[in-house]
Amino acid sequence: MGHSITDEAGRRSEYSLKSRGVIENPNSDGRNVEWPPRKSLPAEIAQTAKEIFFPDDPLRPCKGQPRSKQLLLFLRYLFPIFEWSRGYNLTKFKGDAIAGLTIASLCIPQDIAYAKLANLEPQYALCKYTALLTTTIDGTS
Repeated sequence: MGHSITDEAGRRSEYSLKSRGVIENPNSDGRNVEWPPRKSLPAEIAQTAKEIFFPDDPLRPCKGQPRSKQLLLFLRYLFPIFEWSRGYNLTKFKGDAIAGLTIASLCIPQDIAYAKLANLEPQYALCKYTALLTTTIDGTS
């Protein structure tokens, strides 16, 4: 059974689906595209989790390295400060400090106002800034 689709340019294209999972397009240059092989549910979940948490395969440089080098590369991946701190200078620090103070001057009063709306003491609004200070080692602007 043939089906037709229209692309963005307004051209109609005919294609058919065969029972073995091959898509045939008679208007193409003869190449057929097959469906990807079926995976079990645990394998699919593992593949999805790997794509979410490690999209660029960060541990690839560790293969074939001595243990000490693997540990160093893993720590660089886990704590990016080890990677970018070598190129960090006073100019970048000034920019980061101005950005941090600007955001703090906007967010701190807003958070105190939200705390008051929730009938909380103002110090509860400032608790999140301890977490923000600890995450400053994770990156730079």
